[in-house]
Amino acid sequence: MSKMHTIRLSEGDVDRPTLVCLPGAMCSPRVFEQAALRSGLPAVALAWLEGGGACDLQSVAERVCDELAERPSVILVGHSMGTPIAILTALLSARRGNSPIKGLVLSNSGANTRGHGDIASLVARIEQGWSEAFREAFTARCFHSLPAEPLLEEVRGYPCRLDRHAVIQALLSQQAIDCAPLLASLPRVPTAIVHGVHDPARTLAHAQELAAGISGATLHVLDTGHTSCAEDPAAFAEVLRATL
Repeated sequence: MSKMHTIRLSEGDVDRPTLVCLPGAMCSPRVFEQAALRSGLPAVALAWLEGGGACDLQSVAERVCDELAERPSVILVGHSMGTPIAILTALLSARRGNSPIKGLVLSNSGANTRGHGDIASLVARIEQGWSEAFREAFTARCFHSLPAEPLLEEVRGYPCRLDRHAVIQALLSQQAIDCAPLLASLPRVPTAIVHGVHDPARTLAHAQELAAGISGATLHVLDTGHTSCAEDPAAFAEVLRATL
């Protein structure tokens, strides 16, 4: 099984759990960097759409689970499509036994794709190519407040580094998966749900469904768009620390 490309985001206190961050599809793993630095925790991001291998979400979760097995204690952080991957990973890790996952932070997503726009239309645009217009539209959808350089250049250019067929496979897989019936089976670890009030992709109802379905989960609503970790890294870092 191919190994995931891992990006070190922060060193942090090595005696505390490591943040393992899963970005959304076509979203640079670097969006977590400032929040990770402010959290004071060691952190890595997994570029799960890079490096080959099947990109249906269950296969991705299996590879993430293999990566986690090498770490004694982690807080798993999912953004957008990274959230269902985090959910599937937590369930698989629990089934394998001796799970290292000590907390979950699930951001700007939902249990399924109902009310999440037209994935078929998005797939069609991806098939047509990674045009500058597409990248600009994608960036505008991801951020209510655009990030400063160099992150802005990074997020605009990141889709060009991906295989569009892998992205399509991930999108179609997400559309086919409904995590709602799985939420009650998640391991009982501190869990935070984060939502941005200006998120054009996900509604507060999506976040509320996640929070209601996961025992003990807390809901944190921020004044951000779809990429809360980058738009308000200070508030996001507070949520990360709270999971400890």
